[in-house]
Amino acid sequence: MDRLADSIPYRPYLNRDRLIYITHPDPKVGKGLCDEFIAQGFQVSMVPDTTGLTRLMTLRRPDLVLLPLCDDAGELTRTLEALDAIRAQHLGIHAFLLAPPNVRAEMVVAAMKRGATSVFSPPYAPVELAVAAQDVFRGDIHVEQSKDGPSTVTVRGFGTLTYRERQILQYVVSGRTNKEIAVDLGLSYRTVEVHRRHIMEKIGARNTAELVRLAIES
Repeated sequence: MDRLADSIPYRPYLNRDRLIYITHPDPKVGKGLCDEFIAQGFQVSMVPDTTGLTRLMTLRRPDLVLLPLCDDAGELTRTLEALDAIRAQHLGIHAFLLAPPNVRAEMVVAAMKRGATSVFSPPYAPVELAVAAQDVFRGDIHVEQSKDGPSTVTVRGFGTLTYRERQILQYVVSGRTNKEIAVDLGLSYRTVEVHRRHIMEKIGARNTAELVRLAIES
């Protein structure tokens, strides 16, 4: 039997493969967040701005991004564009937004509509943000019950996909067939089939339709 590990204590070792990108206009806030996430065992990269963050995401997929939700119209536009870029990848990347004091409700609504996972108001407590991240990642933890031995804890989800699997997933979401994917990537049809099977196992999808739905909703 396989079930979500709601009762399993979340341990820092589960964070070792989790990558987080942080960008914030206040260096002190950014450093405080960076230090806390590193202390919790995460891999962390500080990024100068949302433009750099968007570029970096195309090179290496993060599990979570933390970025500001600013009052300035230009900065707000860049944040919303970054959220659009995150959703366009269909890779289950979570986004925490750090809002200014007395943030306007319409800004929060706009961010949530564009795919933000959560919006936090100051003062930002790094420990609370780290706990919130772990609560989000808990959904990827599964326990396989064994009749003859101890239960096995495994981590699933988009973060476990290899670069090639993420590449093929993008093709699947766009409606391409295995044959078309194989031709485009210079792979054999059988290799694409194996990759698709591994993707479905890691995401927990029972069929292609469910896989596409999970990717689009991520």
